[in-house]
Amino acid sequence: MKKKVLSLMLAGAMTAALLAGCGGGDDAKDPAKDQQETPKEDEKPEDGAQKDDTQGDQEGQDSQAGGEIGGSLVIWEHTDQFTEPLKAVVAGFNEKYPDVEVEIEVKTSDQYYNLLQTAMQAGETPDVFWTNGLATTHYKSYVEGGYMMDLTDKVDFSLYEGTTAMNIVTMEDGSIYSTPTAETGGRCVYYNKDIFEELGLKIPASFDEFEAILAKIAETDYTPIAFCATDPWTVLFQFEPVLNGMSVDWVQDYEKNGTVKVNDERVVAAYNKMLEWADKGYYGNGYLGVDGSGALLAFSKGEAVMCIDGTWNVAVIDENNPDLNYGAFQVPTATGDQPMVGTNSCGYGVSADTENPDAALAFVNYFATVEAQTIWVNALSSIPCTPAVVSENPVANEIASFDYLTESYYNILGYLANPDADETATSVWEADQCKVFAGALGVQEFVDSLQSLLVE
Repeated sequence: MKKKVLSLMLAGAMTAALLAGCGGGDDAKDPAKDQQETPKEDEKPEDGAQKDDTQGDQEGQDSQAGGEIGGSLVIWEHTDQFTEPLKAVVAGFNEKYPDVEVEIEVKTSDQYYNLLQTAMQAGETPDVFWTNGLATTHYKSYVEGGYMMDLTDKVDFSLYEGTTAMNIVTMEDGSIYSTPTAETGGRCVYYNKDIFEELGLKIPASFDEFEAILAKIAETDYTPIAFCATDPWTVLFQFEPVLNGMSVDWVQDYEKNGTVKVNDERVVAAYNKMLEWADKGYYGNGYLGVDGSGALLAFSKGEAVMCIDGTWNVAVIDENNPDLNYGAFQVPTATGDQPMVGTNSCGYGVSADTENPDAALAFVNYFATVEAQTIWVNALSSIPCTPAVVSENPVANEIASFDYLTESYYNILGYLANPDADETATSVWEADQCKVFAGALGVQEFVDSLQSLLVE
């Protein structure tokens, strides 16, 4: 298969691939992902999200109105990894709206939804808050509960025309309650180039070669892979590339047929492979007590040779060690393909009860501009989904070299959710995922419990 190398300036080509496998969430009932299609032109309000004004016109209007908008604004973010990008965007926002005092509150990913739910029930919803869009059931429940402002005709989303970015925030009826970002979130293998050279290693051309590299590193004083098994999300970001490398045909079965068994033997084999690596010491001693930040730090400091994680962590690694000489590749398949799990990324919603709607709407409108998304993407050193936004990071360019995009295992759990089940597969996955690595739950038992909550 001829490898397709994507440059960030030609991100439109990647967008076409994204149509086959990005966005969506727990509440999608149609396996064909019909909800992921952006609203048709005749379904959009006359004064709706896709305005005729250019982004430049919008920014000019914002600048003129800046002096008329003031007061305070509280923004909640769900993870420290997005703190600096958000601060940078807020700085740009304050240049246009200097009279708005913005307070950023950063929560931890494992507690974020609980804290947000508590705040909502107490009538203390932050003015602006991060959501994961349709990637989880929370978004729909917030909308149905009346906690989120309808942004459909209040925000200029024209930056995202021709991309799949809106898929993750657009409800089945075409309404929009959150902004997306221009980031395409994926997973990759970060590797230390200096240690690879020291040990005479090369980027693997097959899954077998990848495992051989792990075995060779394990004979040295280095840890082959920095890994966190205490957070379900960091587990996911390694599991999905491993599943791709071992059995990309499982994901392709879903993409072709619109259905698949999440307790398939190929899924079980991928989990067991990770447990096998743990037993062989490929994650180092004490990996069960390491959190996501610790795993990234171990890689950044050169203690671990590789780390399989989200593409948005480039900025974190750079901050941990600006002098680190590292690159990125995808876990290869047996035949040498390099598929990447890719999803659109969500941004921020607005409280329906915000006491400062003018400032809140000004912020989410600014967040949807080329200026703000260029700040966001470059602060994260991530891959943009539109050629209007360009990344300056060389590692991001390496990440953008892959053969094809594939769907997320987590998203598939959402797509196939049984609406009549008492609980969702994604919530059970989040609660029980780490138990597999702690030895408290068997792999087959775990995936069987997920399958039981899906549409047969």
